[in-house]
Amino acid sequence: MLVSPFHGAVVGALSIFLSASFTLAQTVDFTLVSSAGTHDLGPGYTAEPAYFYNGTVPGPLLRVTEGQPVRLRYVNQLAVEDSIVHLHGQPVNFGMDGAGGISRPSVAPGQEFRYQYDNLRPGTYWYHPHSENFHHQIDRGMYGVFIVDPLNTTNEPAYDVEQVIVLDDWYGPGGSSFSGHLMNGKNSGGQVPISVGMGHRLKLRIVNTSFRTNYVIALDGHPMTVTHSDGHRLQDLAIDAIPVGIGERYQVIIECNNPGTWSLAVSRTQDRSTTVVRGVVQYSGQTGAPPSSSFVPANLSSGSLLSYSQLASFDPSPIVVPDRVAPMALSMQMAPQQAFLINNEAWPVITPTVVNHGDVVQMDYTSNMMGQSWHPMHLHGHSVRLKGTAGGTTHAPVKDVVLLRPAGQLWASASVQFDADNPGRWLMHCHDMNHMMSGMMTSIDYAGDTDGDGIPDSRDMEPTADTPVLTLSENGADFLPGGSGLIGLQWQPGEVCTLLVSLFERNPPQLFPPAGLLYLADVAPFGAMVVGANEVGSWPYGLPNSPILSGLTINMQGFCGTSLLGGLRFSTFQPLTIR
Repeated sequence: MLVSPFHGAVVGALSIFLSASFTLAQTVDFTLVSSAGTHDLGPGYTAEPAYFYNGTVPGPLLRVTEGQPVRLRYVNQLAVEDSIVHLHGQPVNFGMDGAGGISRPSVAPGQEFRYQYDNLRPGTYWYHPHSENFHHQIDRGMYGVFIVDPLNTTNEPAYDVEQVIVLDDWYGPGGSSFSGHLMNGKNSGGQVPISVGMGHRLKLRIVNTSFRTNYVIALDGHPMTVTHSDGHRLQDLAIDAIPVGIGERYQVIIECNNPGTWSLAVSRTQDRSTTVVRGVVQYSGQTGAPPSSSFVPANLSSGSLLSYSQLASFDPSPIVVPDRVAPMALSMQMAPQQAFLINNEAWPVITPTVVNHGDVVQMDYTSNMMGQSWHPMHLHGHSVRLKGTAGGTTHAPVKDVVLLRPAGQLWASASVQFDADNPGRWLMHCHDMNHMMSGMMTSIDYAGDTDGDGIPDSRDMEPTADTPVLTLSENGADFLPGGSGLIGLQWQPGEVCTLLVSLFERNPPQLFPPAGLLYLADVAPFGAMVVGANEVGSWPYGLPNSPILSGLTINMQGFCGTSLLGGLRFSTFQPLTIR
């Protein structure tokens, strides 16, 4: 371990900061625990191992009200796989994006990470892993829905009954005998009817969490009024059937004025003539048998199909002259190995699109792929405004996934604009995981140094806060009794940092301006080191080889010198648990 002669000075300065503090606003706390086990897919089918958040597929519905800050504690209890949590569609701070190896390292087995979400936008969102190495975790059941209810409901449609509809494909992962499609974690045989009454308004929140399937959904005997897309309010649009790309969310209202027992039917986008999974909507007092799982309603097979061309934002949403235009040409190569490309490049060997904070950026998507290739293109950390719709240049629909059709079809090309208002290095990729894993991913990199800490935004894991960042290894073996590893830190080169440790955590943490948040109580110094020229420093550690220590959590923060105002900074918080 490197011990600095400045160690005593840094620790002494800590006592000065502890003399004045500020209490933070109360947050909403959630805990997600990932694990593996057996999942009931519906009558006659089980899957093992399925992967869970909190033991269920889908994971728990997380729900807050606009304006509430959220702290999400993620604990990885998978046996050997690292993982991470991405809150899809929310423009969170870059460090909280949950993109493994980009915004933070993934979380090793037995370890945990705390996500802090502020200023969440209202609407329907979802969470899922975005690990560098284990993309199959989504395919085995690790996903859930996150709803932010708006504070102002003046322009929200009234409803009597609400139901979340989560669509997923399940192609026999984990030794399952079932290959097919799920609604809310079950096949057609496992569906519980949605109960409505005559005159009710049924609100459906529809989320496509699948690994590789884009869907169409329709309700037999009833049109749907689309009110939201990807969490954003639209001008109401009546339609029979809705294509839902991977990662997309739609919110609809259904006027329940046709009593009966009806099929809420789902097909693949490529074939509307076959129902792949269905739910049931049943009016009170109706005793008819549920529709057959193979029944194809006319609304699904031949009803009016939603097109982006019909969408318009409810609120003003302008299309303007962009500051920069970035082409995004989608293609495929077969040799030397199959790959899906953006601008003839496959991740990770890519040329980033570099933007400046404050730019209006236009991305021009063009799919050059024929046949059955649909591409749901998703940009992290931002929403985009879609050009060429009924909203024109004043009310462009706002989305975070744009589903591109095969070459030669309408919407095989699309142009979107976004405001470069969230510094970092943001992934942009196809949400068909087969395509993403085979290269169809690139990045949007911000130029500059927003927080003025000397670390460029495109490398800074906290680009909007002049805060040192503490990190742990993604390797679970480093945390076993007798194991060893490095506790990493990103900060200004040449600065001295002391690692503070404690068995006790402050709840809530305390703010000591300008040093930052202190999460620890009864702190003790572990040691000091000097940050290297590459903005990275580390503390080596070794764990006693004693099984009795398994389950012990050591809470850690760095306390670092800096040339910035105040001269000292607390790092981010990180617990270390001996497995």
